[in-house]
Amino acid sequence: MDLWARQETHILRTQGPKALETYVGSFQSDPGVRNYIFDGKGNEVLGRRASNKIQRMVASMGSSERWSQTIDLHERIISEKAVDALGNPYVVVVDFPGPSILNRSLSEFLAEDPQSGGLNSSSIGRLAAVLIVAGVFCFMLARHIARPIERLRAAAGQIADQQLETRVDSRVLNRRDELADLGRDFDKMAERIETLVTAQRRLLADVSHALRSPLARLNVALGLARRQGDPASAVHLDRIEGETERLNTLIGQLLTMARVEGGLDLERQSVFDLGQVVAEVAADADYEARNRHCAVRFDQRCECTVEGAREMLRGAVENVVRNAVRHTADHTTVEITMDYRLDAGRPRAVIEVRDYGPGVPGDAVASLFTPFHRVVNGDTDTSNRTGLGLAITRRAFEVHGGTATAANAPGGGFVVTLEMPLRLEDSGASSHAADDSPAASVA
Repeated sequence: MDLWARQETHILRTQGPKALETYVGSFQSDPGVRNYIFDGKGNEVLGRRASNKIQRMVASMGSSERWSQTIDLHERIISEKAVDALGNPYVVVVDFPGPSILNRSLSEFLAEDPQSGGLNSSSIGRLAAVLIVAGVFCFMLARHIARPIERLRAAAGQIADQQLETRVDSRVLNRRDELADLGRDFDKMAERIETLVTAQRRLLADVSHALRSPLARLNVALGLARRQGDPASAVHLDRIEGETERLNTLIGQLLTMARVEGGLDLERQSVFDLGQVVAEVAADADYEARNRHCAVRFDQRCECTVEGAREMLRGAVENVVRNAVRHTADHTTVEITMDYRLDAGRPRAVIEVRDYGPGVPGDAVASLFTPFHRVVNGDTDTSNRTGLGLAITRRAFEVHGGTATAANAPGGGFVVTLEMPLRLEDSGASSHAADDSPAASVA
């Protein structure tokens, strides 16, 4: 600073203001740096206007007769008094620009006084402004990214719930980023899955229908063989008849599955009392259970009026109840309870079917509702089972907006829970308990 001041006063004395202006302009290579030179009367030699802060600094230095230098760290101003060879006093001032926020430390940016490093109301205001701007920006960026991901997640959930016609929202596809590409790939995947599953369902239905005719002819041929056969062939004919019945059962369940998947029975919907349907199933199952000295007890705790395909739901409940009778231990009672619960303010009928059998291995519970899946249990004969009953039950309740779940019961046994929404207009779920109705219990 001392050399700078001496050089400027020398150029001014020997070459004049024009040369000084050229020199100062060439020296100020850093944009924003201001260089002033004041004479003994406090006038800027080149006629430039300086800030009040600089003028006050120059005035204070002009009253001093000796050489002096002043540094204002906060304002980033350096001033120095110089005297040329003729004894004329001058004050040279350099005003440095403040650094950008990116080049300043956090304490310098926040502190009103960098030397003290302390925070005051102005510093807190700066910090709050930064946080607000950053928060708004981050929120908008997060929403910009998260919203299409939520839509993709919702579409994936609908595909998982068998709604294979689901496609990604067009607002995701209209974006110009990788998420839009992901959405288009998702739609291609969903379309391919829908095509494959639809073809599989159609194949099962077509094959099942095609097998019915040769199976009927096989039964006719079996009857003729019994009439004309000798006693020695009766054992083999009995085996053929058993296998034919098993095949007939499998074909019937395949056709039922196809009807449920296709929603054909839903075309014949009606409003009915679900409790009455369950009571009929319980009565039939109780009659069959007497062969093993077992019983079926139905406890209806409320009236549940629903709208749907009555026979489809009856068959779905019957699959569960017969399965429970088949697996419960001798001299035990299969317990069926029917109540209601509120789900998001909407009433839902809840049917629980519990047996007292050996239960199911924990790792196999989740697969019980998978078509053709059969649990291998040493205490249970599964050779004549097709593995379609519970799959039909779940799908039947799902197409009615309900659910079907299963779990091992505490203390032994197995429990299957069936739920479906009640008819809001005239559901009686809020009132009648089972003991108020003479038909509420079947044993």
